[in-house]
Amino acid sequence: MSPLLHASDRVSDADYHRDGPHGEDVGGDDNFAIRTRLTRVMQGGDLPALSHQLIETITGSDDDTVSTQRLANVVLREYGLALSLVRTANSAHYRRGGRPTESATHAMMVIGLRQVRQLASGLLFFDHFQRRSPELKELMVLSLLTANHARGMALLQGHDAPEAAHLAGMFRNLGEVLMACYYHDDYQRVRSLVQDDGRSEASAMRMVFGFASDDFGLEVAKQWGLPETVADGIRSTDPSPFGAIIAFSHALTSTLYQTDSNSRVGPALDALLASYQGRLRLTRDEVSRVASDALIETREMLQSADGGQSAQSLLDLSAAARRAFGPNFVIPDDGDTPTMLAEPDVTLRERLRSELVDAADPASGATIGTMLTQAMEVILRGGPFDRVLTCFMTGDRTQLVARTGLGPDIEAVLAAFSFPVTQRGGPVVSLTIQRQPIYLPTDRNMLTTEQRWANQQGVSQFGVFPVVVSGKVIGCLYCDRSGSGPAPDRATVRYVTSIVDLVVDGIARRRNG
Repeated sequence: MSPLLHASDRVSDADYHRDGPHGEDVGGDDNFAIRTRLTRVMQGGDLPALSHQLIETITGSDDDTVSTQRLANVVLREYGLALSLVRTANSAHYRRGGRPTESATHAMMVIGLRQVRQLASGLLFFDHFQRRSPELKELMVLSLLTANHARGMALLQGHDAPEAAHLAGMFRNLGEVLMACYYHDDYQRVRSLVQDDGRSEASAMRMVFGFASDDFGLEVAKQWGLPETVADGIRSTDPSPFGAIIAFSHALTSTLYQTDSNSRVGPALDALLASYQGRLRLTRDEVSRVASDALIETREMLQSADGGQSAQSLLDLSAAARRAFGPNFVIPDDGDTPTMLAEPDVTLRERLRSELVDAADPASGATIGTMLTQAMEVILRGGPFDRVLTCFMTGDRTQLVARTGLGPDIEAVLAAFSFPVTQRGGPVVSLTIQRQPIYLPTDRNMLTTEQRWANQQGVSQFGVFPVVVSGKVIGCLYCDRSGSGPAPDRATVRYVTSIVDLVVDGIARRRNG
């Protein structure tokens, strides 16, 4: 093992035993060691970009259309997150009425944007690190299990913020994840001291790094500006009910999946349950259901992340949980996994359209921005298309400008998607002014000018669906594909036209009060 240790980062066993009984700092060297390590981490790599993305996702305004559109793009880009949101929206905690939620953007409204931001931020963190190495993926799977345990426990305990618990659970091991990623050799030495020398993890961390992993995680959470609930989750001594939920969820993950002996996992689980009886209301059967649900949600996320490469690992995790809870512990097989984002079909289109009918009704409480975001998802998934944009005329009607959109690299597309309402405005303007929905080349072959414009945009096909309210053209919905696949059939074009008709109806009804 290549020792990349520095004198300021090392402490002896004697130094370790000078700490207080709960690992609190009494030597005064911890902060210096943490700052030294954190400075090196923040000066290189892509961690600053990740921190910016996380904070932007968490703190985005729920009233800002652009911020909501960005969040919708995050959700729709990650199959596992979208599936998790739809599952959550259909849970007993959120579901209202008899009709299940099919649309991810509708699920965002059902759950609440603040809660969605918390879920999305935790899963962005998961996705960023799970791709780095098998070792980091293992750590991130454990973090995801803790997050899913925490949300399940929060629901079980009647806590009013289950998504905040999910976020805190995901970041509970933040310090260890960063140590494993950015100080790989040192982290391997910690694992060696634990596994080969029999040292406690706290002792090994202090010997190699000079501080506890939780202290490092707390400092990073502070530097990033993460919510206080995340810090509460990292603090193992937080006495609140929320702190107990996160601590128990973390301990449950460790007990089920990191106990070093098959014969010990059952007794270890019993001891864990007994130790929390005074702080949490729970039974063994309830915790078994929480663990089962967590495995299902973790499996769904991993299937979207690696295309099934983690199948054996998930079988091993399921077997470990079954050893702890007994032979009655069962999780559904792959055939029971929902196919919410499968290839579009007529049935899915109709279900999605039916949800949009509700959103178009002003009585639903959905704003025009919310309705448009949901309409873009319905078109995107019902197409298939690569991108969908909503464009409006400016107040003086001199420009046609894209306001929101869904699809890859949408921010760059929106920044450039602005055309003068003149003969030089190009095909999107001219087709919008003609007031008739059209998709090229399904409805007709492209003209030379249209083909030239499509080549400049890097697309192989595109459609323009004018939005005409009370006889006045106010904009259009635009969709395209960049690949070489076949153009959608006429039934698909009629489907998109019907969605735009719903948008027109929704805008008109709101304008008319």
